[in-house]
Amino acid sequence: MNPNTKRIVDEAMRDFRRTGRKQYRKRQFNALCDTLNDIFDNEQDCRGEIHSIGRRQFIGYWRRHSHLKLATLVARWRVLCVLFEKIGMNEPLHPKKALKNTD
Repeated sequence: MNPNTKRIVDEAMRDFRRTGRKQYRKRQFNALCDTLNDIFDNEQDCRGEIHSIGRRQFIGYWRRHSHLKLATLVARWRVLCVLFEKIGMNEPLHPKKALKNTD
């Protein structure tokens, strides 16, 4: 993740990390950072910019991690929804929809 993207994520998720069950939210934030780093590492079109992540990148991510439980993927999707809402982007593709098309 490039420094500008890291700054955007940190600013957008500051309230998320500081309220509620802090231990759980810290784990969710770390999972969010891992998710974004995985997308940036494996999807060439992103170039480390969060605004260049789209449907195709999420389909690739959900398929690469289809070995995880659906509940885990949905938890990661929820924290992505929080981030995308705060930075003004459309809601990301739900993992269930992405994995349904692979059968």
